[in-house]
Amino acid sequence: MKNIMDLYPEVSQSFFDLTKTVTKSSTISSKNKELILIGIFTANRGEKGLHTHVNRALNQGVPISDIFSTILLTLPVIGITNVTLAFDCVVNIIKEKNCENN
Repeated sequence: MKNIMDLYPEVSQSFFDLTKTVTKSSTISSKNKELILIGIFTANRGEKGLHTHVNRALNQGVPISDIFSTILLTLPVIGITNVTLAFDCVVNIIKEKNCENN
């Protein structure tokens, strides 16, 4: 996203405006939104997105167990490879943040 922001700031601003509008119109709590986005980025192998939304979820007090449970729910649909990659990403984030919430 950084490169898009640098090269095409008007495009990135439009994207952020759209995201803000969609978020404002949603009735889903911000914690649940982060969990949904974690599931989506797990399915798409979006490591940067996972990093962003796992950090946001943790900062909002979402238990680590809920993050792992969200990822596990995707297993029957997307398979073990994507789930393993997402688990590895989350474990690294937890180590970086030195988290101990469960």
